[in-house]
Amino acid sequence: MGSIFKNFIFKYNLNELKWIDLTWLIILPVININYIIASSLPEEGRNIALTLDKEIPFISAFIFPYIYWYVFILLGLVFILSKNRKIYLRALLSLYMGMCICYLFYYLYPVEISRPVVSNTTISNKLVRVIYENDRPFNCFPSIHVLSTYIIIRFTNIKDNKKWFYYTVITGVLIILSTLFIKQHFILDGIAAVILGEVVILISNKIKDKYIQRILGIPYKIFDKIKNNNHIPIN
Repeated sequence: MGSIFKNFIFKYNLNELKWIDLTWLIILPVININYIIASSLPEEGRNIALTLDKEIPFISAFIFPYIYWYVFILLGLVFILSKNRKIYLRALLSLYMGMCICYLFYYLYPVEISRPVVSNTTISNKLVRVIYENDRPFNCFPSIHVLSTYIIIRFTNIKDNKKWFYYTVITGVLIILSTLFIKQHFILDGIAAVILGEVVILISNKIKDKYIQRILGIPYKIFDKIKNNNHIPIN
């Protein structure tokens, strides 16, 4: 796995990437303010557990792919950007549309998951306890963890880099499974997230290239104005 990251870093020179396009990631924490608000509002939520949910064992070791999700999303977006700027923006638009719809569900249809009592005996157990203590058992349906992971998988093309594609799929599947095995989500949360992912991807792909190009150009116009106003050369 380390060789994949090494090849990626050395293959793509910083100057070859349109790093200003990464400024669109600023929107992500702004949207995520809703996560804190939505999770703090409900006193109780609906239980949408299936019979199969009860059969899924709690496995604390899955906390590692669950936490790795934060790195996975960023690396995935950077890789997509390195291959195609327009596809990168479509992936971001899909992600942001999907997240907004998820938060709408969290406000209007709060779902609550019952969590197991976890002992403080292993590192993985301790990490699960940290997640439980800092994340209320709401904001479940649909799962943003699954939604964002699925979007990264869908926008990663095997033709661009086979090793990276297989890494994305295998890691993405582990992340999706982790939401079930550490009892952060129900099965229906994941199913709804995949369906939602397909819907927002369809919408994003319907946007004409000329509009995508205009959106991509916005940060560059802003940077040009800053450069011109301050007479500072930007390479």
